Amino acid sequence: MHFHRVAIAAADPISLCEFYTETLGFGAVSGSQRSVTAGETTLWFELGDTDADHLAFTVDADVESVIAWVDEQVGVLETDEGPSIRFDFLDCDSVYFEDPEGNIIEYICYDGQSSGTFDPETDIVGVTEVGMAVPDVQSFVAELTDALDVEILSEFGGGTVAFIGDKTGRFVVAPTGRPWFPTDRNAALDPVSVQCDAEGTFDPEGLPYRVNVQQ
Repeated sequence: MHFHRVAIAAADPISLCEFYTETLGFGAVSGSQRSVTAGETTLWFELGDTDADHLAFTVDADVESVIAWVDEQVGVLETDEGPSIRFDFLDCDSVYFEDPEGNIIEYICYDGQSSGTFDPETDIVGVTEVGMAVPDVQSFVAELTDALDVEILSEFGGGTVAFIGDKTGRFVVAPTGRPWFPTDRNAALDPVSVQCDAEGTFDPEGLPYRVNVQQ
């Protein structure tokens, strides 16, 4: 699954957009002060109240160079394993940091997918994970997989956290109030909309999420 467009809420969309272009090196979108390009994904910031969200991006670079670059730019969030953490079920290493609005950002380095030293202008592939916090994970996952014809990639904690999709793109569904790894920032109901290449449309009643196919 590929994410073509992801929109999240921001208290100050213009300042956050500037952070992603000027500090993180994402691509500017001509004529827009609220959107950036990240490889194959356009990331859009909409005005709204927000708590911590989670987004992950695939980067084609050596994990040690990613650690060094992120730490110099914004500071790496330490995990139990140090400045990066290994996920064997995904064959990757991940590096975490926060953006100015407290969103938990993850750079994912897959095995065998490294171009060497990290360069944000060329090595950001696109959004890989979109976090969604919900009151009832199991019922939400059942509705999501039925609506979009996607599958559960993996689950943790007896199904309390679910990865829906594949190694290219997936939703990370977590219960509200559970901290986004590796921080103490609790997952909350924040508006997220996505355009992707899955089949179908998902617009759950009473929740601020929408997923539809790329037009």
